[in-house]
Amino acid sequence: MGAQSFSVITNVSSLYAQQNLYSSNIGLNKTIARISSGYRIVDAGDDAAGLAIANLLKADVYALNQAYRNANDASGIIQIADGALAKVTDLLNRAVTLAEESASGTVGATERQTIDTEYSQIKAEIDRVFSSVNFKGEHLFSSSGAVQKTIFVGDTHVQSTITLSIGGAATTSSLGLTSSLSTASGAQSALTEIRNAITSISRWRGVLGAQSNRLQNSIAIINTQAINLKGAESIIRDANMAQEMVNLTKFQILLQSGMASLGQANASSQMVLGLFR
Repeated sequence: MGAQSFSVITNVSSLYAQQNLYSSNIGLNKTIARISSGYRIVDAGDDAAGLAIANLLKADVYALNQAYRNANDASGIIQIADGALAKVTDLLNRAVTLAEESASGTVGATERQTIDTEYSQIKAEIDRVFSSVNFKGEHLFSSSGAVQKTIFVGDTHVQSTITLSIGGAATTSSLGLTSSLSTASGAQSALTEIRNAITSISRWRGVLGAQSNRLQNSIAIINTQAINLKGAESIIRDANMAQEMVNLTKFQILLQSGMASLGQANASSQMVLGLFR
């Protein structure tokens, strides 16, 4: 600032002090807003490009959080289906015992009728399990073949899905359990049928196990990706509290010194009165 004459009309020093005081006040208010909110970007004017990037990252985090829940729901489906098939296996193992007993010549016709009655109840229970097992009202087994469930695990940029295949043609007749245990020959045939049914159920459970392992890996990857994206968003959006505390102290000092300077600049105009003495 060059040399100034004494003037009561225009106090240039006061104007400079007011300008600096205004800037310090704006900086202090912005710093307080950042400290109180925890965000570096309080409004779009702080960093328009950064805000756009942070919002896209945030959207992906929300999408991945839901994908995480979707994958966990799918894992729940597998657990329910596998639990049902485990129970069916237990029933078939009991059926093996009955068929083995009925196939023996030590059992009479009356006993075979009783055995066959229990075997019929076992098959009825297996059919009931297949027809009633569900997840949120959605049946997990079908008499026509494997049930397919498509699980969406993508984000706003990538459409990614995992397809679950549950069971097969899930009825006792589809499993080939057609023989009766009322005769020894029928019981012998039933043993082969039951063995084949157990093999089919085991194969279905094996598929479920492989899909469960895949889901667990997907869940871990989704969770890691969401954490990394949240970290990237935080770098852009969140305030550096240590830096903001330094700024708070700086602007408080500038504001106090600015007020003092403004008072001094305004008082300097009073010096003109000394010329009249």
